[in-house]
Parts: sequence; structure tokens; C-alpha cells
Amino acid sequence: MRSSNTLSGKYGENSKDITLVYKKNTPTPPTPVNPVNPVNPVNPTPTPTPSTPTVTTQPATPGIAKKGEAVYALKKIYMYSNKDFKQSERVASYAKKPRINRPMFVVTDYATSKAGNLRYVVRDVNHHSKTAGKKGYITADYAFVRPVYYHSSHKTLTVINPRGVNEYKNKNLTSKVKNFKQGTQLKVKGFVKHNLTTRYLLSSGHYITGNRKLVIAGNQKQPKQIKVKKAIYRYNNANFSKRTKHIKKGTVLKVKKWEYSHPYSTTTFGAKRYAVTGGYVTANSKYVKIIK
Repeated sequence: MRSSNTLSGKYGENSKDITLVYKKNTPTPPTPVNPVNPVNPVNPTPTPTPSTPTVTTQPATPGIAKKGEAVYALKKIYMYSNKDFKQSERVASYAKKPRINRPMFVVTDYATSKAGNLRYVVRDVNHHSKTAGKKGYITADYAFVRPVYYHSSHKTLTVINPRGVNEYKNKNLTSKVKNFKQGTQLKVKGFVKHNLTTRYLLSSGHYITGNRKLVIAGNQKQPKQIKVKKAIYRYNNANFSKRTKHIKKGTVLKVKKWEYSHPYSTTTFGAKRYAVTGGYVTANSKYVKIIK
């Protein structure tokens, strides 16, 4: 090993041992130089949070309709193009209607709004209305919308459909037996599910629909006779399109059935009418009184 201090000489018999001590030369590390333009570390772009997806399975909430099931509106509602229900995104409006004329929809899917509210994705199936076929979102709130068909058994049903309800031999409602008029009270023997609808088994062994627009649970009294309290007119139809006769105060009229005007309108509730011989009269208690 070489050094800057050189030792020289000759070894003889009188020479002595020489111990050499070496000092390690540790180099001084260089001072780091700060960069002129330091580069700040780049934070990775966060993965965007997806919007709340459409719920494709039936929620566990009681009273919620199954996919493919029919529902109807009990109060005024709107159909929207978006699940978050902005006023500017309303597709159609549906006025509150009498039970027999409530607007119906078929549930095709589910969705949840940003606020966590459940929505039905639906198709309008009100075939006689201008809104028929429209698709969009409506509320799934049970106070506003619920299944059209009964989901439970009842001992007695009353027919409320103005055109009556048919009795069938089979639960798929084939092989018609007869028609029960509005106001008929039926004793129920059993409750049957058929696909996404329900049927009631009568004591005869035959079936009728479980559609709430056509029947109602319990006994509902049907008016048979009315007495005119103030002079009224008889009209050609339930919409009172044309007067056909003037009826004096005190006249007693036989009631065939009751129904409401403008059954397919989505903007008005409709007025109750009584069908009598020759046409229709008002059901307003200011003008007529039920006596039987």
C-alpha cells in the first residue's frame, strides 16, 4: 500500500520491528444540491364514485310490488324521467281518482334516489288515456302507490266495478260462468295466487279476480232507490254531455249502478253519477237522497 510519506532503510541484525499504523481516509460526502424547480408529487386521480345504481332485486320493504306486478296511485302523483324527482323532469301528472278509476302502472324495475328514497321504474298501462305507454319513475311510497291486487284473504267481497265482475271455472280466469253485478256481495272460501295476480275462490268452487279496482273487502251497501230533493236533469251519459229530461222535486228513481264522470282523465277526479232508466243523474247529496 502506498502512502504520501515514504519510509526507506535496510534491515540488519540490529534492526528493530517497526509497527505501521494506517489511518483510513473517509471521504466527506458531497452536500446535496436542492433542485431549482422542485417537482411536487402528483396525487393519483381518485376513482369516481358511481351514481346510485338501479336496484334490480325486490327491496325487503313490506308492501312493495314485485317486478312485473301492477300498481295504482291512491293520491296525485307525477311520473319523472329521473329518479331524483326534479320538477323540470316531470313526464306526466296523475290526478287523484276514485278507486274504480285509479291510474295503473306495471313495475319494470327499482331505483334509489340520491336521498335514499325508493322509486318504481314503470310503464303506464292506462290504455284509454293520453299517457298510455309512457315510461319513467314514480314514488314507491305505500301511502301513494300500492299493488292493484289484494295480497291477503277476506271472507266477503263486494263488487264495485260498474260493469260487474265475471266468475270463472279456472284460476287463470277462463271458462266464464256468469257476471256478478255491481253491489253483489260474495262469500269467499279461499285465496289463490296466479303468477303476479291473485284470485278468490268462491263457495261454488269458481274464481273471481282479486283486483282492488273491481272488488272491495267487506260488505258495501249499494243504493237501490233515490229521491230527488231539488229539481234536476237527466243526461245521456255520465259526463252529462246532453240533457234528456227535467226531473221534478220528490221524484223517486230506481238506481241501476253508480260510476264517475271522466273515468280516463288524468287531470280531474270525476263526479259521482247514478245510472237510472233513460240515462244518468247526479249523486250529489244536495240534490238527491238515498232512500233504499
